[in-house]
Amino acid sequence: MFRLFLRSVVTLIGSALIGSLVVFLLLRLLSGDVATIILGKGATPEALAVLRDELGLNRSWPQQYFDWLFGLVRGDLGKSYAAQYDIFHEIWSRLGLTFSLSVGTLLLSAIVALAAGIYSALHVRDWRGGLIDVIAQLGLAIPTFWAALLLIGLVSVRLGWLPAGGYVPWSEDPVGAIRSLILPILALSIPMISLLARYVRSSMLEVTNEDYIRTAMAKGYTRPRAVVVHGTRNASIQLLTVATLQFGTLIAGTVVIENIFALPGLGKMLIEAVGNREAVVVQSLVFVVMLMILVLNFIMDISYGLLDPRIRHSSAGGAHG
Repeated sequence: MFRLFLRSVVTLIGSALIGSLVVFLLLRLLSGDVATIILGKGATPEALAVLRDELGLNRSWPQQYFDWLFGLVRGDLGKSYAAQYDIFHEIWSRLGLTFSLSVGTLLLSAIVALAAGIYSALHVRDWRGGLIDVIAQLGLAIPTFWAALLLIGLVSVRLGWLPAGGYVPWSEDPVGAIRSLILPILALSIPMISLLARYVRSSMLEVTNEDYIRTAMAKGYTRPRAVVVHGTRNASIQLLTVATLQFGTLIAGTVVIENIFALPGLGKMLIEAVGNREAVVVQSLVFVVMLMILVLNFIMDISYGLLDPRIRHSSAGGAHG
């Protein structure tokens, strides 16, 4: 397990470094002069020169890259040109909200999808399993923004149970924070639950005819109990794999949801930065989002090792080899 952890840490660090270089180069190769992006094509040469000097854009690309990279480590990314906020502090202050939104969506989706997928597999030959499949298809067909608007109209406007927007920080009121996140998490979870439930159902159907299921039934287990007790671990591995692959899509969904519910997270910050042509802010934000995805992949790699001993043994074998 230690070798798996060490290999995952090395992979995380290496991927983060390569990703930071890709983000840095793409902004400059595809967008051209960063100062022109910020000030616009109508800016005077004098104004462009002042901004380049202020942001360090007159240095070579390797110098700019390492200055930015070390700034990430030190917590110093400079200031926003338009809004004049400290970039690192602003990202850090908004990260908790986006993280809570993403992790809450993943946890809710995984729990509900696991239960729904197992139930559908156990009732694959009757109307109950078919009903779960129909609901999953509908969930995949509903756009996230439309689900958000429907939830606001029903739960907030008509019933008045939850706020339609805004955010209360955890430090001020934990209950208020939970209430402000329930509807956004539900809106993000609808398509993810539908997708994950289908994969869990497929995985559970594969294990129903395995030898260890028949052995458990021979020992006195009922078929549903044997499938649930011995098949859930295999389904969980499939669930982790698909959830990890969908995390990037989930982060993209938070950009829309945060704007619909007026949540001051990284998604809303990204939209504001793009609107204000804050190229340096966008660069740092994209890297932070990418880092969140890499950290989740790291957590999932460790989880695989805990759920499947074969992965731990293959890691140890590779290290001995």
